[in-house]
Amino acid sequence: MRKLLSLVLFSLFVIMIAGCGKGDVEIKTMSMFGGTDPHAETYEALLAAFEKKHDVTITDNSATSDEIWKTSVLTAFYSGVEPDVLFYFTGEVAKPLVTNDYVVSIEEIRKEYPDYAKNISDSVMDPYAVPLKGFVEGVFVNTELFTDDLAPYLEKDVWTWDDYHEIANKLIAKNITPFAFGATDVPHYWIEHTVLGILGPTAFTDIKGSIENHENEWVKALKLINYFAEQGWYGPTKGNQEHSAAEATFKDGKAAMILDGSWLAGSFDETTTVKASKMIMMPFPAIPTSKGGKNEIYMQSGFTSGFYISRKAWEDKSKRDLAVKLVESMINTEAIKDFCKSGGIPADPKVEIPNQNNLQVSMNSMPAKTVSATLPLSDSAKAGSFTELVKAANYYITGNDTGIKAALDAFLEKQ
Repeated sequence: MRKLLSLVLFSLFVIMIAGCGKGDVEIKTMSMFGGTDPHAETYEALLAAFEKKHDVTITDNSATSDEIWKTSVLTAFYSGVEPDVLFYFTGEVAKPLVTNDYVVSIEEIRKEYPDYAKNISDSVMDPYAVPLKGFVEGVFVNTELFTDDLAPYLEKDVWTWDDYHEIANKLIAKNITPFAFGATDVPHYWIEHTVLGILGPTAFTDIKGSIENHENEWVKALKLINYFAEQGWYGPTKGNQEHSAAEATFKDGKAAMILDGSWLAGSFDETTTVKASKMIMMPFPAIPTSKGGKNEIYMQSGFTSGFYISRKAWEDKSKRDLAVKLVESMINTEAIKDFCKSGGIPADPKVEIPNQNNLQVSMNSMPAKTVSATLPLSDSAKAGSFTELVKAANYYITGNDTGIKAALDAFLEKQ
């Protein structure tokens, strides 16, 4: 009887162990590879392959990386429903994740997994996040709209302040919107480039001191958006529209240029209305001293996002190994090569991207055309604070000094 009972108990134990296999483990992920993001297809394919290989269920919650999404990520951690693996920004935006010990450092992971992310260049590694690639920001140009008297501008390496004005006026005369701009939800690029052009990189590295001592220059920089709107650069909407609508005008060939990041390149190939081979990227113009600027061509770039493993997943014995392996499946050389097909500087130096088109070549040449580079203001500012500037976009379009100063004060208060 005892032997029979022991056999029954042992059988039940085996069944229980079998029922707790990897197939019953759920890995939760979050990323910015959602919506119309050009990397979404690659990311989703890698997730599906990992699920199949490791017999695990992955629940993904990816979305477009606007300010609402950034806040939702932090809220998930604060609420105790954080993802196990997260692709998120680094720097100040991610500081709450680090200071609250919500994510695990690369150093700690490597104590148990010595080869973790060893293919990534040390020069671009974050202490907590593993990057895929870097980015550059600049002006995307649909060269097919640069015909007749606009064609000579395509022979230049950079465009001056006057060049941009001449180009805009010639485009307007042809009934073409010079710039696609959606200020109501994504005014980021124009905020950052005007501030950078007027105040220089120290405005981003010492935000608090810069606003406290040079608030009038910040106002002057942001009022340039009103100046451009009144010049007709943003077309009849003056930029008072959502980013998706503005982006559509560029993709449809109705707007000649759009100020954005290199990730946008993934939206174009030889089958799209605007073809990748007919596009280039140009730097934002140097703002001359006569307009209060530094008369220097600056660039915003960096490796400002990467994969994190949450502390909760790390401490869960059923998830730790899977979380590590999931990140490694995303950051191996072949995976990074796939992510970089849309452009960008690979974090893995072994990645080689063949047959680059004109757009990719021009993006890679951006550093040589600029005097210095800096992280975007949205990455340099305290987490969640940049939204104070985003909410005030209408004040920039209309040139409302009082509204701009109020937004700057709210932004400053959160630094």
